Amino acid sequence: MTVDRCSLAVCQPANCFLCKGEQRTTYNEQLNRKEQMTSKKNYRNVIPAGFTVCFSFFMQFAFCQTLQTITDKKDILIGEQIKLTLKAPMDGLIKWIVLPDSIPHFEIVEIGKPDTTNFKDDTRAIEQTIIITSFDSGSWVFPALPVAFAGLAGDVPRIVNADSFYVNVSYAPADSTNQLRDIKPIIKVSVSDFFWVYIAGGVLLLLIIIFLLYRYFKKKKQAAPATAVSKLSPFDEAMAALKDLAQYNLQDAAEIKLYHTKLAAIFKNYLSRKQGKNLFSKTTGDLLINMKKINLPPDNISELATALRCTDAVKFAKYLPLAAESADILQKIKETITLTEHQTLNLKH
Repeated sequence: MTVDRCSLAVCQPANCFLCKGEQRTTYNEQLNRKEQMTSKKNYRNVIPAGFTVCFSFFMQFAFCQTLQTITDKKDILIGEQIKLTLKAPMDGLIKWIVLPDSIPHFEIVEIGKPDTTNFKDDTRAIEQTIIITSFDSGSWVFPALPVAFAGLAGDVPRIVNADSFYVNVSYAPADSTNQLRDIKPIIKVSVSDFFWVYIAGGVLLLLIIIFLLYRYFKKKKQAAPATAVSKLSPFDEAMAALKDLAQYNLQDAAEIKLYHTKLAAIFKNYLSRKQGKNLFSKTTGDLLINMKKINLPPDNISELATALRCTDAVKFAKYLPLAAESADILQKIKETITLTEHQTLNLKH
């Protein structure tokens, strides 16, 4: 007979063995139910975690399969070179390898530029060739070089290392045959004497320099304006030219510029013929220094300086003086030429 519940009216739950048994059964059922719910919850959490681990392992395995480290040799003599080729997919590539400044026991001879290529399945890849060597005998490990790929959405980039590899560096094997070898015959070496070639080259260079100097001075001499030859005296020629200038229209800009250009040329031509020198290339400052040697009055030298500077302003600064100012400049130059002529005649007497 099974009693599900105590039916005694005088039952006290704290002392009744039937009530205690019922409470114990209810507690065990709740505990079993809680354990079952916890197991289901853990099972639900394990499945995504397992997928994540499997996916990460698969991605790592996939990158390792496509990130290739290729060497042409791993056993070298001291100083012999190794061609190292690194190849990785371009999909998801964020940062390519960065070589360290120094690698223990290895020397970097040459670093090729990264270039694009294809894998066997025609997927795009990046490839770089590096030439390395070693001068330390022994067995050394060339370190793995990191390459950064994009991770999953929201994850940090995935760092995948290229394969490291051992390199055995050894000396050249010693000759153990102890055989005597014949002395090699003397090799005749022809010595070329370039003495006369150097002499001919030096003479040719000297002739070229002389020719260039001749052309330069000849061109400079041709470019220099020659003093016009006239049957009139320098003074009479200057006065006649100044008289012709008085016919110019000083209201026209083009004639004003030509007027002042010829005015300065008349004065330079007079001094050139008077002194027997070519003064056409002289500046206004040079002409004023020249005039001081003639012992003209200071006031006249000052007026001449004002006149010549005005002609320079018209020629080079596009200054357009008034007609009265232009006529005054002509008069000052005319007076200077007259005083110079009288001073020269007085010196002769």
